[in-house]
Amino acid sequence: MHPFLARFRSFTHSVSGIIGNSQTYRPVERNRTIFVIIGSITADVFTFSPDASIDREADGFKTSNLVFTEQPPAFLMGGNGGNSAYVSAALGVPTILCGAVGRDLLGRTLLDWLTSRGADVDAVLRSEAHATSSSIIVTTDPTSQIVFHHLGATETVHPEHLPLSQLRQASVLLCSSFPLMTNLRPDGFAQALGVTRGAGGLTALDVGPAIGEPVTLDELSPLLPDVDYLIGNTHELVTIAEEECYAAAARRLIDAGASCVVVKRGQDGAYLSWGDEHVAVPAFPVDARISVGAGDSFNVGFLHAIHRGESAREAVRFANAVAALVVSSARGVLGAPTLGEVQGFLAAR
Repeated sequence: MHPFLARFRSFTHSVSGIIGNSQTYRPVERNRTIFVIIGSITADVFTFSPDASIDREADGFKTSNLVFTEQPPAFLMGGNGGNSAYVSAALGVPTILCGAVGRDLLGRTLLDWLTSRGADVDAVLRSEAHATSSSIIVTTDPTSQIVFHHLGATETVHPEHLPLSQLRQASVLLCSSFPLMTNLRPDGFAQALGVTRGAGGLTALDVGPAIGEPVTLDELSPLLPDVDYLIGNTHELVTIAEEECYAAAARRLIDAGASCVVVKRGQDGAYLSWGDEHVAVPAFPVDARISVGAGDSFNVGFLHAIHRGESAREAVRFANAVAALVVSSARGVLGAPTLGEVQGFLAAR
């Protein structure tokens, strides 16, 4: 019997779980669907320029260090938690976000955007001493960018800030920003995953972004028994597993205790591995405008489809569609699609 089946059959209130490429299992649904998302909340300011090369020795406002841009800068939703919660709420899922912002204009704006979409931000910490996390992103095209990041309030979240009652009620828990939320790493994340999984909820852990102190397999291993889906991009998972390719990295992570590994491959789609099985699904070709938030959108789309009882392949296809609609929007995550829009996109293909 697949480990997902064995676990889910032991609970009377749970969510749908993936068993294989086409087989699914539907245990008794909870009375209410709730997605809880833990992660950073960041104000992203994009500056678009086809030529971002600047003379670093130049000082002052002069030709040698000035780049004219045809497009105005864009202030958008950012951060793994903020992005995921916004996309989840756009899909119509009751969503609770746990993270932190500062008591400043950026923080208020981000929370206003989230609540206007229907996300619950009561579990978001408002820091008096820290600014809201922010990223200044200089981009020459959707695949080339330089980022100046201020961590800000993100680092203020501690285990005592976790919304334990909501974690117990969660149908799905998505833990993100693992390297950034240093005071939750790893014990706070372990606590959150244990609470939700112990109550019968579905759990996912995204090990990105690949910045800060590197995530190691030794650090992750104790968490894996409470993680249904371990998620990361190719670079992140290959680095953690110390392997040369993503397939070998997924295999090593499964050998270490992961139930299912989800590899995000950008424009090449995604790859899932569980047990002795795997499935690869190509991405949808679209005219990408803003690539930031694609991975967070994929995560939410994938978990949403799994929760609805979709097969592995269909869940990845749905997730790829959500990500495609986000990256092709001039508003990035703020252009997140509704469930109907995703279904329409898939029906047309």
